[in-house]
Formats: sequence, structure tokens, C-alpha cells
Amino acid sequence: MGLSHLPASPVAPSSATEEPERAPGVREHDSYLAAIMNAVVDGVITIDERGTVLSMNPAAAKLFGFAPSEVIGQNVRMLMPEPDRSRHDSYISEYLRTGTPKIIGIGRQVEGKRKDGSIFPMELGVSVVATEGRRVFVGLIHDLSQRRQFERRLQELQSNRLDLMENMAAGLAHELKQPLTAIGAYLNFARRHLNEKTLSIEKVEEMLDGANAQVFRASEIIDNLRQFIARGEAVRTLQNLNEVVRTACEFTDALAKEHHVKTSIDLEASPDAVVINKVQIQQVVVNLKRNAVEAMQNGERREMRVSTRLFGRDLIRVDVTDTGPGLPEEISGRLFEQFTTTKPHGLGVGLSISRSIIEAHKGRIWAEPNPGGGTIFSFVLPVAER
Repeated sequence: MGLSHLPASPVAPSSATEEPERAPGVREHDSYLAAIMNAVVDGVITIDERGTVLSMNPAAAKLFGFAPSEVIGQNVRMLMPEPDRSRHDSYISEYLRTGTPKIIGIGRQVEGKRKDGSIFPMELGVSVVATEGRRVFVGLIHDLSQRRQFERRLQELQSNRLDLMENMAAGLAHELKQPLTAIGAYLNFARRHLNEKTLSIEKVEEMLDGANAQVFRASEIIDNLRQFIARGEAVRTLQNLNEVVRTACEFTDALAKEHHVKTSIDLEASPDAVVINKVQIQQVVVNLKRNAVEAMQNGERREMRVSTRLFGRDLIRVDVTDTGPGLPEEISGRLFEQFTTTKPHGLGVGLSISRSIIEAHKGRIWAEPNPGGGTIFSFVLPVAER
């Protein structure tokens, strides 16, 4: 309830009637009490049995934005929003009739209304004081605005942390799925040819080495995530981008062969020195290559080209070109948003993660139609300063 339940403090009511002469000790006590009321950091308002404001300390005046002269003599409901504004007088009359308090001696969180009409949360404690043969209600008001702001901020931080954990979990599931799928592809490729007795021991060893490389890559992804959690950022070092892209292409060779995709690599960027987190950039290339392979799996023409070249004076551009069906218009504008996917069972986080990685490296990533049919996914990274 609003200030409707405010009891007034034993402060002399505003009246033009001359007060009786008081003993020096009483006057000193009144001055002492007034000094205390003026120094209290919380608001204090007193009202009579009709709800009329008798006094208002400076803290309350500042809190509500009124001068005391604008409030004293008025009904205290002017300081309340609805529905307490309309119900306030009935609260007092019910208490006077039944003696049953709704807020007196209890305290509760309610709302107040400032002079400018804004509403703010407050904690209201009310007590009753008998003075000069009548009852006065004293209300102690504590502003809860800062506490509520802190609580909202804390909730936002907790919500952001949960979102981050959710995104990291989805991202980890997506990134680990790639090497695990590649491991399965290598092993299935080797098993099939062993059963058909068309594969040499050397070729089997090559397939097993490929699977082992993917196990190592999965371990690198987890280590990279652990570094990020511990340090807040992934470690970046000076790398040759052509070699990083070449290695990433090797990670998806088995997948491309399994889907009969012909891959060409043209790494001509020179110089190609960049400061990057190698595992993260490899994740991006693998993401783009996997998307290209999956886009072409039902097509007759299955050709993919991965290339690097200088782009302007201080950027290196990486292109992954496919001959798939192209991008649907309805998602082309939000392709890199989280949970956007064209795959029936896709998580829709791969391109979102890729964009986050590239932008964190001060680069840019985009997609455009391939003039020969299909899509070109491209990203640029800054060349390392000499």
C-alpha cells in the first residue's frame, strides 16, 4: 500500500494557533528532535487520522520532489499511485474502526509517486504515536530504486552468463561434431575398402593417420575453449595463413571424397603472415568447407575451390566456392545470425561462430552468389605488421 498507512511523528501540527509557553527543557527537546529529523537520510512523513500531512523531513521532500509547503496540509494520497491513491482513506478508517493494521508495525514494499509523475519503489514502515490526546501516524520511507536497479543488473548478468554458457555449449557441440564426423569418415572409408580388398596397407595407414589428426584437433578445440574460459581470450600467434588454410582443408578431405566432391586449392596470397588463433581460423575454414560439401551433396556438379589472395594493401582474402543450389533469399540477409540454418538437423550456430571469430580477429566475413552457380563464402584478415 502507498503512503496511505503513514503514521505521523510527534511533530507539532502546522497551525496558525499560538503554541503554549513551554519549559526550556521542552524547547530544547523539540529542537533536538527537529535536528534529528532533518539529519535522517530516509524520508519521514507524519499524518493525522484523516490522512492530512502534518510534517515532512528534507529527505522525504527530496525523494518526492515536493517542497514541504506543497504537501503539508494536503492528503497524503497525493504521494501515491493507483490503486493505493483511491484506497488510502479507507485503509485509515478501517484501522480506526477495527484496530486491525494492514501495514502498521509490519512494513512492506510499496510504490510512491513523485511530483513529476514518476513511480519509484520504496520500503514503508508505519507506526502510531499518541500525542496530545490524538493518534499520529509516522511513516519511515526508504528508497529502493538503487537496490532494484542493482537487482535488475544482477539478473541481466546472470541471464547473460546463462546465454553465454548456452552458446558455448552449442558451439562446442558443433565444433566437436566436425572432427568426430571426420574420424568416422576416415574409418568408414578404410573399412569399406578393406572389405572390398582394394586398399593397400599404406592407404589404411594414411586413413588412420587422418583419423588420429582429427582426434588431436578435437583436443585442440577443447584446449582452446579452456584457454578462453581461463583468460577471457584465445591465444594468438604469428602464422602463415596459407599453411593454416591448407591444414584445415586436409581435415575435410575425407568428407569431400565420401561425397564425391572435387576440391581444388589455390593459395597464392603473399605475404600471408597474420596474427591469429590458429585453431579458431581453422574452425572457420572447416565450417565453410563442410557447408559447401553438404550444399552440393544432392547436385550433379560437385566442385569446390579454396583460395587465398591479397585484398587491398593490408588484407588477405580467403574464398570457399561451391557449385551448390545457392542461398535461399529468405535467409540470405540473416545468414550469420545464430540458429539460422538451411539444414534439416543443423544447429544453426556454425556461421554465427565463424562471424564472431573473424570479427574478433578484426576481419569481416560475408557470402555472395557464385557466377557459375552456387555460393562464395569469403572472409578477410589483416596482414601482420612487418
